Amino acid sequence: MGDQLFWGSVIIAVTVVIHVTGLFILVKVLSSLSPKRDKPTHRGHTYGLMTTAVAGIIAIHTVEIWLWASIYLFLGEFSELETALYFSAVTSTTLGYGDITLSEQWRLLGTFESMGGLILFGVSTAFLLALFNRLFDEFKID
Repeated sequence: MGDQLFWGSVIIAVTVVIHVTGLFILVKVLSSLSPKRDKPTHRGHTYGLMTTAVAGIIAIHTVEIWLWASIYLFLGEFSELETALYFSAVTSTTLGYGDITLSEQWRLLGTFESMGGLILFGVSTAFLLALFNRLFDEFKID
């Protein structure tokens, strides 16, 4: 069990760093695409910013899923990349079909990935809501 706690803790810490770094990069990208404060924002531009933000969030989560899949391969849990990616995506999103499972030796890692995925999807949702609120405030529809 000690190995599972070690690997689970390390990977969660790494995914948090990836996530926060990815969000900082996304903020810089969105800032560079945003018009200056003295210029009005057009709806089309706002849609573009929102689409870019969602695509960036999906990219960040994809990197994290690939990291978990790589660890599963490294530990010998899966022999095929596709299976490792599938398991990781289903676990990270907490969908959890259960058609593919980890061995008893490493099954606790799945709970770490689910826990981390749940928290990081929450962070992503909060980020998007804050962005959407800021963009929608610019329209001030009466």
